[in-house]
Amino acid sequence: MLVKKALIIIAIWWGLSLESIASQEKITGSTLAKLVTDYLNEQGLSAQPIINKNRVFTGCSSDEIIISKRDGSWKTINLRCKTNRSWNYNFRNKLPKATNAQNVNQPRNLLEKNHLQATVEVLILKNSKLKGDRIEETDLILSKKKAILSKGAFSDLESVLGKRLIKSLQKGATLKTNHLKPDWLVHKNQKIIIEHKIGEIYVKMDAIALSNGAKGDRILVKNVSSKKIVEGFVEDSRKISIFRKIY
Repeated sequence: MLVKKALIIIAIWWGLSLESIASQEKITGSTLAKLVTDYLNEQGLSAQPIINKNRVFTGCSSDEIIISKRDGSWKTINLRCKTNRSWNYNFRNKLPKATNAQNVNQPRNLLEKNHLQATVEVLILKNSKLKGDRIEETDLILSKKKAILSKGAFSDLESVLGKRLIKSLQKGATLKTNHLKPDWLVHKNQKIIIEHKIGEIYVKMDAIALSNGAKGDRILVKNVSSKKIVEGFVEDSRKISIFRKIY
């Protein structure tokens, strides 16, 4: 029994001796700050730990210090000692705002830059054309232009051939939808046929177009016999197909 007590006393004394030895180790705040800065630089981070450079920390040597981030962020740095459990400190860390913002915004800025620089092939005029001129195959060539400036432009030659300009354009101008006269199949006040399918039965009625319309456009027409207004899709120059009544 006495031997057991003696061993316990020796163990306690030995532990206290180790703590006493560790407590003799000293490190200044400036050295500690440099350790943290060097460690973060190795991780590819730039930082400025807020540590009092004149303060002296006892109880742990510099080669026994463990550096880690607290709560998953380097905004607070945790310092612990491998050989002294009681040696534990937390310091705020000042991350450079410019560097941090640059890293956060870089992917978005790169996408914006790529979007602004993206190009597409569009049809442009080889020579100047006047208002009312018809577009011919020899008038156009394909050229790369910035996509952001090419909204409404054409790349398919067949879609513009034979159409007329509603304004004069200079050589090199990108041909766009708003430069061409609409290709109306149906004109306002024109007599047309309403076609409506009911099951397997097609019903046809005479009507008057209340607006202009190109193929596929939705327009209003007036049923000649019932005087009702209906809406439908332009099928060709003489016919629209309806899908609902409008009173």
